[in-house]
Amino acid sequence: MDAITKNSYQKFLFDFIRFDILVSCPACSKKAVVKPGNFEFGNLEESDIKVICSHCGYNKKLSDQAAADVHTPHKKADTTRQIVLGDAIDPFFHLPLWLQTDFEKYTFWAYNVEHLDFLQDHIGAKLRERNGQAIYNRSLGSRLPKWMTSKQNRAVLLKKIEALKDK
Repeated sequence: MDAITKNSYQKFLFDFIRFDILVSCPACSKKAVVKPGNFEFGNLEESDIKVICSHCGYNKKLSDQAAADVHTPHKKADTTRQIVLGDAIDPFFHLPLWLQTDFEKYTFWAYNVEHLDFLQDHIGAKLRERNGQAIYNRSLGSRLPKWMTSKQNRAVLLKKIEALKDK
């Protein structure tokens, strides 16, 4: 892990919600899976998105869950589906992520093993160059917080990632 992979600055957070997302089951608190189907922004097929727990049999489609009431800028109530990115919850059902742990005053989290592998590669890299790549400021590699990319935290975070992989 001397240098970061060349696509580090071309990956976006939403790239990882196209894979199965590991969550804590709302019924039994064991590991469950949110299956995003063929999710694409702007083309939300709610009946394809579901959460399944192989431990207790919990199974629910996003279309079965009531949408949230959201107030628009014009103060009119609107019932809409809220997709939440960038927190320790899954974007669809808003369930706590299975792959999360505390680090100092922060929560370190990942949606799935693919996301965890990306973070491990990025955090473990001793050299993070863009190698002539276009600057994508919204890319995941450029948006990670300083505490996560700090050299001083590298060893501890890599150990936490290994512990999450074994969870």
